[in-house]
Amino acid sequence: MGLISVVTSGKGGAGKSTVTAGLGCALARLGRKALLVDGDAGLRSLDLMLGIGGSAVYDMADIFAGNCEPIRAIYPSPTCPNVFVMPAPVSLDQLASPRDMARLCRGLSRYYDDVLIDSPAGIGRSFETAVAGAAQAFVVTTPDMVCARDAQIVSHLLSGKNIPARLIINRLRPAPVLAGKMPDVDEIIDTAGLQLIGILPEDEAVAVANANGRPLPSHCHAAACFENIARRYLGEAVPLARLEKM
Repeated sequence: MGLISVVTSGKGGAGKSTVTAGLGCALARLGRKALLVDGDAGLRSLDLMLGIGGSAVYDMADIFAGNCEPIRAIYPSPTCPNVFVMPAPVSLDQLASPRDMARLCRGLSRYYDDVLIDSPAGIGRSFETAVAGAAQAFVVTTPDMVCARDAQIVSHLLSGKNIPARLIINRLRPAPVLAGKMPDVDEIIDTAGLQLIGILPEDEAVAVANANGRPLPSHCHAAACFENIARRYLGEAVPLARLEKM
């Protein structure tokens, strides 16, 4: 059985979809078979980010409506081998129940090494559905205190559901942090109240890759950071890079 994880945050714009796509591709490059489930009903993006785009005919809602079997709503990424995507419903009215989502993810985990659920922002009904089947969570925050405080709220909700969580700090710019113009990493960690699993630097290559539905170039800083997070996720002891080297 594969491991089911949810990528979430308390605030929109933290980069959950970017982290889901980047982590999925990093796991695939390490020899894993990864399924990315887009849980953001009405605002799906993983299909475009991974080069599937208009070729998607069925989505998660079609499975629960009985229009297709699950395999027909799963699409291989043409740009990242061993990464597969299940698109989210196009309407919030088609959102699955937490019970249905948990059952679906358990079934899918029989066929994939890793199932990563891209959760919508916020803590409402969509969040409850996205986390329902997860065995662990990655909480994404940007390096600002508002987003970190929202991450803390999400971490408390996850703790109440007995879902262990780790923190990912996204879009960090080392220079302002080192100059004392932005909160440092320890402040963000303390506010979020979660153990850190990785830091992702601000990198133009990420925006370019997402806009064109392509994987990150292997030589860019963000790709190396995603690989480090993937290795830690798999249990390897990978030290965190110093800010000066990011």
